[in-house]
Amino acid sequence: MSTQGDDERHSRASTPVTALGADDALLTAAPTALPSVLARAVAFGATVIAAVCGGFAGYATGIIECSGACGDLALGAAAIGALAAGAGVAALAALVLRSMSEWADQASVRIRRHDSRTRRGPSDSQSDDKAVRH
Repeated sequence: MSTQGDDERHSRASTPVTALGADDALLTAAPTALPSVLARAVAFGATVIAAVCGGFAGYATGIIECSGACGDLALGAAAIGALAAGAGVAALAALVLRSMSEWADQASVRIRRHDSRTRRGPSDSQSDDKAVRH
């Protein structure tokens, strides 16, 4: 059974929520620390290329190690090589993307600090230094 209260709750949940600040200005979301789409695409491409190369290397190793008809062994070696190479490059790509986002975040903090210091002027910064010393 559905009551009117249930219908109201469902209609409220589907409407987007906007947040207003103290001065009724629309608040926007803070910028994310995600790397750029291009960096993520390059990381994905590198992972795919590494997996393909690992598959070729595994297949070649399987063919060299076996004499006669051993297609199953070569395909198994190709799969293992592809998984190992793809997983290795994916782990490195994740670390690189994390360090890029952390570096960008630190750089933005330095820029904001630099901008706030240049806006104050020399007399303001001298008075701040005196206040810190006492």
